[in-house]
Amino acid sequence: MRLVSLTASAVLAVAAFATTAEAGGSSVAYFGLRGSFVETDGDDTTSASVDYSQKYNDGFAVAAFMGWVLDDKFRLELEAGYRNADLKSVHVTRDDFNPVAGQTFAVGGSAQVGAMMTNLYYDIHFLPDIGVLPWIGAGIGGAYIDYSIFEPNTPLDAHDVTWAFAYQLMAGITVPLADGISGSIGYRFFQTADFTYVDDIGPITLDYQTKLTQQSIDVGLQFHL
Repeated sequence: MRLVSLTASAVLAVAAFATTAEAGGSSVAYFGLRGSFVETDGDDTTSASVDYSQKYNDGFAVAAFMGWVLDDKFRLELEAGYRNADLKSVHVTRDDFNPVAGQTFAVGGSAQVGAMMTNLYYDIHFLPDIGVLPWIGAGIGGAYIDYSIFEPNTPLDAHDVTWAFAYQLMAGITVPLADGISGSIGYRFFQTADFTYVDDIGPITLDYQTKLTQQSIDVGLQFHL
C-alpha cells in the first residue's frame, strides 16, 4: 500500500509540474498513459552465507508521463510508473546453513517498483512524412523497490524496501490516431543498480544484494496540448 501511495503521489507531482509549465507558456507539451507487458531477467543474488538465482513470472507495468518538444528532434519527458513481477522459483548455488545448494525451490514473493524517471527522446525524421515517427530514448531516475521472498525450507524469508538508481533505454514508433491524440508502441530495457534487502524475519539477519533487470513491450496513448 505504501508503494501504491508513493507512485500515486509521484503521478500527481508530475501532473502539477506539467500544469505549471503549461501555464507558463509552453505550447508543445503532451501527456499520456502507458501499459507494458514485462519480462524480468533472473539476476543473481548474493549474501555472506547464501547465494541464489531467481526466476520471475511475467509481469506488468503502468506509467503516467508528461513531455515537452524541445525542437524537431528532441523531447524531454517526466515519468512516474509502477512495475510488478512475482517471483517464480530460486536456484540455490550456496547455502552455509542447510545442505540445499544446487536445489531449485518454488517461492512466493514479488518485486514491486515505483519508478520516477526523466527521459530524453530523439525523434527520427529520415522517413517520408507518412505519419509514422520512429524514436529512440534513454532515461535515468530512482526506483523505490518493495522486495519480498518466501520459502520456508531455506533462509530465503524476507521482506524489505529500499531505493536504487535506475536507468532505461527505449525505442519505438508513434502514429497519429485523431486530432491531438497519438498512439505509440515500443521496446524498453529497464535496470536498477545493485540494491540490498535485509532478511530480518528469521533468527539470523543477512544482507542480500541483487538488482532488477526488465524488458518490456509498451503501448501508450498521448494527448497533445
